[in-house]
Amino acid sequence: MSKINPKASLLIDEYLFSKADFANEICALLRTLIHKADNSVTEDWKWNIPVFHKNKMICGFAGFKKHVSLTFFNGALMSDKYKLFSDDCGAQKMRTLKFTNISEINEAQLIDYFKEAFSISEIPVKKTAVKKELIIPELLQNALAKNKLAKSNFENMAYTYKKEYAQHISDAKRETTKLKRLEKVISNLEQNIKMHEQYKC
Repeated sequence: MSKINPKASLLIDEYLFSKADFANEICALLRTLIHKADNSVTEDWKWNIPVFHKNKMICGFAGFKKHVSLTFFNGALMSDKYKLFSDDCGAQKMRTLKFTNISEINEAQLIDYFKEAFSISEIPVKKTAVKKELIIPELLQNALAKNKLAKSNFENMAYTYKKEYAQHISDAKRETTKLKRLEKVISNLEQNIKMHEQYKC
């Protein structure tokens, strides 16, 4: 989690007092509902607006001349159960609600939104490894084309093992070294031996 501004709560207090009465009232209620939904939420101050954390940044609100915007930073992952999100947000991940009067706020519905947003923040994000395209040296390609057994065993190997053999050929500086390695590689592949297993034989 990014560093929290130690003066956040005080800055939020000052922010609310600086707004017009309607915006002050709405922002104060939003702040209350956020903490009501989860009392472990941390207040923060970023981009000169109030922001709220739960493992990561969850939401923030901002008061303008005629409305208050409440933004969920990962709103695209939310169900929008009550169809409250506005349609004018072109952001890929964020979703926004707009209020012009405190009477527009359904507290129970909004608490549901906050709870869902907080629960999403607790789900660990899995990083998907991007597998690079395997580049097989032309020398190895030609040799495999002439040896069906070696080719079949090579194609059935996991990506990592195929990559090791391809790099073993590519890394050789001299042509004579490439040819010598190629001969050994084809011999190994005929026996379905993986690169790291050749040293066990």
